[in-house]
Amino acid sequence: MRIAVLCTDQGVRVPGDKGASLHLLAITRAFARLGHDVLLLGVAGHGAPPPDLTTHLLPHPGRAEGLVRERNKLALTEHFVTEAGPVLADFGPDVIYERLALFGTAGQRLAAAAEERKPFVEVNALLAQEEATWRGLTLAELAVEREQAVLAGADHIIAVSAEWADGVRRLAGADVPITVVPNGFDEEVFAAPVDREATRAAYGMPPLARLVVFAGTLRPWHGVDVAIRALTALPADVGLVVVGDGPVRADLEALAATLGVAARVHFLGQLPHDRTAAVLGSCDVGIAPYPALEDFAFSPLKLYEYLAAGLPFVASDVGQIHSVATEFGSGQLVRPGDPVELAAAVGRALADPFVAARAQQARALAHERCGWTARAQQIIAVVQAPVLTGGPR
Repeated sequence: MRIAVLCTDQGVRVPGDKGASLHLLAITRAFARLGHDVLLLGVAGHGAPPPDLTTHLLPHPGRAEGLVRERNKLALTEHFVTEAGPVLADFGPDVIYERLALFGTAGQRLAAAAEERKPFVEVNALLAQEEATWRGLTLAELAVEREQAVLAGADHIIAVSAEWADGVRRLAGADVPITVVPNGFDEEVFAAPVDREATRAAYGMPPLARLVVFAGTLRPWHGVDVAIRALTALPADVGLVVVGDGPVRADLEALAATLGVAARVHFLGQLPHDRTAAVLGSCDVGIAPYPALEDFAFSPLKLYEYLAAGLPFVASDVGQIHSVATEFGSGQLVRPGDPVELAAAVGRALADPFVAARAQQARALAHERCGWTARAQQIIAVVQAPVLTGGPR
């Protein structure tokens, strides 16, 4: 098939090191790896476009806050419709596969102009709700209205978790066709062998016997502060490696200093994805210490990457995390936001040799089920179904 992958979210840049950007590129590459002709339309990142993909990238409108930011997002959607329309028409896609974006109606409008197919929409979050909760949203009514229209008008929804699927049904109606396809990992990147000691030395990690690792953007809802507090209850030979960057990094560094564990916490900042895989493989336990969040619905990339690296993980018992731990038998679950319980579970994971053995078994199973190619195959099966049965509903 000819698949146009579309993302108008200015925060999901091509290329980019955020999890969302990695996901967008990974699923696009997986479609191509399966033999499909793929065009990626998105927002340009800081580096050169990926040489292995056919892309059409619009410039980023620049950083802004509040109403200016929201207006930039609205304007970017209009630019996509105007500038991507001719490119899309020349490409002649069988399918438009759009990652849901705030105010993002471009896929729906471009598909309507083609008069052949409605778009498939991938939902990683209900963005009007997320933006209103974490950043504030002036044009909230318009954002919800557009999001509802995009979801209700899609040929099919691919939701990354059952919780987001339920949210879509509440917003767009019970009859919207939805399939849950969780996130995954780059199987090629995580297949490479890792020299633990050389990697630790190369990145200046603390010279401690045992290292716990967190990988992800440093935002309030990721709970890295809980992990730093937990470190105070762990033996002095246990360190924490933080892979990623974000708006709360300075606060986290200050917290580590205040609690007297700064020498045991190593902030690596944002790394290229292949280097992140090596860092994970050089550590002993991965963590996802989410605080207590109402309606947790994410599909955490970090969990699948911990599995892919052969790491046992300790994570908050919320949402999809519970089912991942059950499926792979490798994770320990703790009460969200509880540093004492987190420390106890990490201590058990570090002390029990059977935990490491189970993690290696889980790694093999994850590489069989959860690589991006396997996830893309699940999506293609959904996408092809209406093609084979006479077109969109």
